[in-house]
Amino acid sequence: MYREPHLQRKSNQCAILWKEWFNYKYGLKDEEKAKELRKKWGECVSEHGRMVSEEVHTNPRYTSMRKL
Repeated sequence: MYREPHLQRKSNQCAILWKEWFNYKYGLKDEEKAKELRKKWGECVSEHGRMVSEEVHTNPRYTSMRKL
């Protein structure tokens, strides 16, 4: 769970794509559709990661946290 609604929405979107991919890969065994969904999921989680990074660098809530 994320405190920021836009991050939660993106996380939910990525979770839905993963579930769809899993269904096509292992349930329906449609390799072509599974491959397409896996690519979309990968793009989604990459974008989510960039969003989280941007939030950490710009949101005052996180400025007092220790940087790694």
